[in-house]
Amino acid sequence: MDNNLTKYLSTIPVVGAIWITFTAGLIIEINRFFPDVLYFYL
Repeated sequence: MDNNLTKYLSTIPVVGAIWITFTAGLIIEINRFFPDVLYFYL
């Protein structure tokens, strides 16, 4: 049972979904604390 769960959690769709969720959350939090950081005054 544990081997099957480990094998499932290491598959590419699961790892990809976790990675995309983490990246989206990180971008949202950066934009929350530092709004308009993508626009620099030159």
